[in-house]
Parts: sequence; structure tokens; C-alpha cells
Amino acid sequence: MDDNNYSTTYESSLAVVATAMKKARLSLDVLLLNSILGGMVFSTGGMLHLVVGASISPELLEKYPAILQILSGICYPIGLFYVVILGLDLFNSNILFFSCAIMRNAVSIFDLVISWLVSYCCNLVGNIFVCYIISHYSGVTDSENFYIAAQNIVELKASYSFVQNLLKGIVGNFYVCLAIYLQIMVKPMHVKYIMMVLPVFTFVALGFTHTVADMYMLIIGKINHSPIPLSLICWKIFVPETLGNIIGGSFFGIVLCWYLHIYVVERDQKLLHLPQYELRDEQPDLNQDSRVVRQKKPQFQEDEIDESSEESDESVLEELHKVKTKEKDPLSRINSEISDESFMTTPSNELQPLPFNRVTSNISNNASFVRRRSTTNSISRFKSPKNVFPVYGMGPPSARERKIAEGNDNTKFTFSANDINKNSAEYIGSQLKRMVTNKSRVSKRDNDLESAGMSRMRTNSRVGRRMSSLTPAYTYPAVSAIDISQITPTYTNNNRSGLVDTPEPNQATEVEQDLTEVSPKQVTCKNL
Repeated sequence: MDDNNYSTTYESSLAVVATAMKKARLSLDVLLLNSILGGMVFSTGGMLHLVVGASISPELLEKYPAILQILSGICYPIGLFYVVILGLDLFNSNILFFSCAIMRNAVSIFDLVISWLVSYCCNLVGNIFVCYIISHYSGVTDSENFYIAAQNIVELKASYSFVQNLLKGIVGNFYVCLAIYLQIMVKPMHVKYIMMVLPVFTFVALGFTHTVADMYMLIIGKINHSPIPLSLICWKIFVPETLGNIIGGSFFGIVLCWYLHIYVVERDQKLLHLPQYELRDEQPDLNQDSRVVRQKKPQFQEDEIDESSEESDESVLEELHKVKTKEKDPLSRINSEISDESFMTTPSNELQPLPFNRVTSNISNNASFVRRRSTTNSISRFKSPKNVFPVYGMGPPSARERKIAEGNDNTKFTFSANDINKNSAEYIGSQLKRMVTNKSRVSKRDNDLESAGMSRMRTNSRVGRRMSSLTPAYTYPAVSAIDISQITPTYTNNNRSGLVDTPEPNQATEVEQDLTEVSPKQVTCKNL
């Protein structure tokens, strides 16, 4: 068994956080399209459920009422599997991702509200499209058996009270989040499907509800002339199921994922001083679930270069010299190419993940070049982007992202000036906030500039009046050669008394030559 195909609960919970950070940085058009397609694809389970209900005879259904729930429990995992593999957005799974991520301070409340609201509305739009266009107008459900089956399902769901549907929604989405969580723990495609079948089959067979799954059944029931009014469907089914799904999914994400599998594990690691690891996302691409792997922190690596070590610098320069020598020698270059080809032909399952090592600031660019050429000590020159879970194969992340991944901010990395990467992802909440507040910011800036200009003018006039009232006057007698000893400083301000300090001797000699040809008049000097 390959251990790389399975993740621990700690790694899987951090993968939930990393996936939420990816979904938070989706642009609005991508989020809309993902959610609409997610609702369309997930309705596959509802269509199969309707087919099963229409295929069972009323006599058999009356004799064995649980047979419909058991058979429909096999149908809904198919739609969920399509959504997960295609990387689409589903309201119920987004509850898990964002409730866990917000406890980790990875996303904001604004990002959570936008994701939940957009995914819910667009999932509904996708189901409406499938019901009217794909099912109704195409004639797929245009038969008496489908009419009766759809009406019976709507009547059955409307027979429960508000509180009953609320409780059923809580348990239902708890199992859906469990299915999403279990499939994150595994990598093979067929194992992902099995991990999703078990929880989904459980809650559907037991009769619990799922708001997005019921969207297709309720809409197609109204299209097929169900006698239940639309207001009653919204109040007794949609509202309690949605609230219940939020409660159940948030409970799973906060209590199970965050508290038990992240907070408790990190608290125990800190208490027992267990080995520290760096958590990196090896699947940082959008529209797919993240996969977090761990690797030892730099301080545990034997080949780490210390910033205060001069011997390591010399060894790196010697290695650089060897590389240049080999490049000059044709035979050495051929041997190097052969070794590179042999390395590339090595099976991928035999390649071990390369540890991340920090780059010290006193290593030159040539030294970094040598480290990048080494197959046993490879490193990316660029830092992991901001607002992104630390990416596998890139440089050290920023403090916030490192704290999200590791739960603390004790590890200090040093990075050279040439290795700084200013790339940063922007979440959809920040984008919408900037769009909404951009006009108000411009007007506020103009008002601030105007007020600052008026304040500056008032300050200048006030300072001018004060300085003019404090101006010392010097009276020089009308002589051809000024006698500095005759200069008598006095204050012209009536509100002040006393004399100013007499000028220094060196200052007097500097002005003596300039005043030799001055005509008899009163000279005023202002100190600004």
C-alpha cells in the first residue's frame, strides 16, 4: 500500500482549510458558473431517484415502503461524485470548507457569506434549468408514472413539521460533510467514490434530507402539478432544511475538523514537543480539492545552511566552480546530460519529496544557482503567494499563511532580497468590497484633500500673524561705518517684555561688511 495515497485526519482537515482559501479567491464569474454547473450535475441523483420511484409499483411500495429510500441512497452519491471530481461548487460542501477555515482565520465572514449565498442561489438556478429544460421540455418525465412519483415525494416531504425537517437537515448535511471529508483523505478515484457512497447512502436510506438534493424533487413536483402550494414548500421544506444543513455542516467543520483534528493535535504537539513539520499544499490549482502533505521544518535538516556559517559559503562556491568546470569540458557535459536523462527516467513513485530549506541572505546568486542545480537540495526562488495556503515546491510563505498552516508563528525564515515574491491572491470578499467602496473612497479622498488645504491655509495665516507680532527690530544709526556695539535689539510686541539675546560676535562680524553702504533706515530681521 502506498502511503502517499492516503492522508491523516490532521492533513485532511488542513486540506479543508486550503480548499476554502482557493474557493475564496475565485472570481465572481467563476463562482457563479461553478455553482450553476454544480447544481445541474448534482441533480443527476434527483433524476435517478425519480426514475426509481416511477419504476416501483404502488403495491410493492405499499408493502415495502423502505425500498424506495434504499434504492435512492445509491443514486445520490453519483451526483456528488461528479461535483467533487469536476471541482464544482455545492452549497452543502461549502458549509464545511468555510466553517472550518473561518475558525483558522483563513477566510473572513464576508467571504463565507458570499460563498454560501451565491452557491445556494446558483445551485437552485441549475436545478430549475434541469427540471424545465432537460426533464420537462425534453419529455423525459412526461409520463403518468413520473407525475405520480414526483407528487408523492412532495406530499411526503410536506407532511413533516418545520422542526422535523430542521432536525433531518442537520443530520443530513452532517453525513454529506463526512462524505466530502472522507474523499479528501484518499487519492485514488475509485476509493473516493466508495468513501462518498457510504455516508450518502446512510443518510438517504435513513430518510434524512439535503436541501440541494430536494431542489430537483420539489421543482419537478410543482411542474407536474403537485397540489402542495409553493409558499408551503418554501416555508416547511426549503427554509428548515437550509437552516438544518447550515447547523449540521458547521458543527462538523468546527467541532470535528477544526477542534478535534487541528486544534487538539497541535496542542498535543506543543505539549509533548513532538517533531515539527511544514504543511504544504501539493494541489494548489483552482477547481479541485487541496491535498496537504507534511515535510520536516528547516531546522531539522542536516544540510541546512546557517546564516553565520562561512564554511557553507565556501563549499557552495567550490561546488559552483566544479559546475563551471564541467560546463567547459565537453566530456563532463555529456556525462552530466546522461545522468540527467537517467534521473528523468526514474519512476515517479521512487522520487521522494524534497525538503524545503531556507535561503540565507548572505548567499550570492551563484550559490542559489548551484542549489537549484542540485537534485538533492532543490528549492524554488519564489515565496509562496499571500492569501494562499503554503504551496509545495515554493519558497517560505508569509507570516499569516505560515500561521494558518502550522498554527503558530515561532518559525523564522530568512530570505534573500532577490527571492522576494510579491504575488498575492485576492479573495472575492475583498474584490466586492473594493468595488462597492471605490466611489466612496474617491469622494472621501477629495474631501480630505479639500479640508487639508483649507486647514493648511488657516494654519499659515495664523502662523503669519503670530510671527509678525513677535518680530524683533534692530535700529542702526546713520553712519558710514556701522558700529556693532551700538545695535540695540528690542521687542515690538506689546504683550511681551524683555530683550532678546544679543547676537553672537561671529554673527555680528558677518553682517558688518554687508551694512557699510546701507542708507539710514530701520532694518527689520524676521526669524521664521
